[in-house]
Amino acid sequence: MLLNSLSYALFLIILFTTYWFLLPAGWRSQLLLAAGFFLLLYLFPSHTVLILLVSSIVYLAGEFMARSQVRKRSYILAGTISLVLGILAYYKYLPLLAHTINYISLLTETSLQFTPPSAAIPIGISFFSFRFIHYLIEIKRGNIEKRSYFSFLHYTFFFPIIVAGPIERYDHFAPLEENIPGFKWEYLNQGIPRILLGLFKKIVLADSLSIAAVGLSSPDLDAAGYLLAIYAYTFKIYFDFSGYSDIAVGTSRLFGYRIMENFDAPYLQSNISLFWKKWHMSLTRWFMDYLFIPLGGSRGTMGRTIFNTLIVMMITGLWHGAAWHFVFWGLYHALGLIVFRIYTRYIAIHVGEKFRQSKMAKIFSIALTFNFTALGWIFFVNGIRQSINVLRVIFNLA
Repeated sequence: MLLNSLSYALFLIILFTTYWFLLPAGWRSQLLLAAGFFLLLYLFPSHTVLILLVSSIVYLAGEFMARSQVRKRSYILAGTISLVLGILAYYKYLPLLAHTINYISLLTETSLQFTPPSAAIPIGISFFSFRFIHYLIEIKRGNIEKRSYFSFLHYTFFFPIIVAGPIERYDHFAPLEENIPGFKWEYLNQGIPRILLGLFKKIVLADSLSIAAVGLSSPDLDAAGYLLAIYAYTFKIYFDFSGYSDIAVGTSRLFGYRIMENFDAPYLQSNISLFWKKWHMSLTRWFMDYLFIPLGGSRGTMGRTIFNTLIVMMITGLWHGAAWHFVFWGLYHALGLIVFRIYTRYIAIHVGEKFRQSKMAKIFSIALTFNFTALGWIFFVNGIRQSINVLRVIFNLA
């Protein structure tokens, strides 16, 4: 059941009517939990059982941490996060590891071969994993005091955000269920237009742009054809992903919830750092809070900051897909972030303030950031060989 399908619309109408008008107020959260759980169980039964099992383990680990001494908390945290990441790696990244080992074995003419697992990747497993890790870390930090098994399951199986996020935070989500007094027309007035906007982005804009964007994977286009495909894909992926986010935000609003926003005009930003603060914002904040800052962030030397940026962006690439071209995409953006940081620290101070604040400089910065981002989608879509081919044709390289 896709978020833009008629069956999903019927599901929403029935659920909305029951939620607001047929059930006592005290049962609303239970209904949403049941709806999310059974919807996922209907679509992916074995995966739902796995997610329920893992979420139960995560909740119990959190309770043990909250009641344990400080030193024991670290062991519980490390063990539970290892379990979550191990499951994520088995389903999503073990095939990449197996294919990589087999490729190296072929190049070195050795007999070492692995058969990749054939299990289907559970829907939303990356989103589930990152929300679980967030929950565990915040409990260890002492930032989540009010919690219950029901609230955690409600957070886990909240159906609008399962497929495409955002990566909601428990400490933001849990209080929402306690502050919904009753039906208000603003829920419909805010929710329905947002859902319609998302559907328009997805069905009308993204799907239409897909016709031209598919050429990005073609091996025999000319420079003009590839450029058309690049810019078509640039807008296609934005309308597709932000459209799903709009549907998630609008659907949540129908039931009185106001979840995190995920996009804020990313292609109109004047530098690559601002782009990442406005693109898939919940993911960027997650990596900032739980990886970049714990690694040291930008507090140390320039060398350390560069190293931290490379690590975070490599993992960002892998989070989006289990293939090496996603790693290259992440490194491409890491290079952009590093160059921008060097410019800010060593070059910008020598550029006149009046010029930096001028309209011409602003337009140039936005255009540069947009085109840098657009070229990066080549590596996101294609394998390394095809990506090199596209760049070779565009820049007329021999």
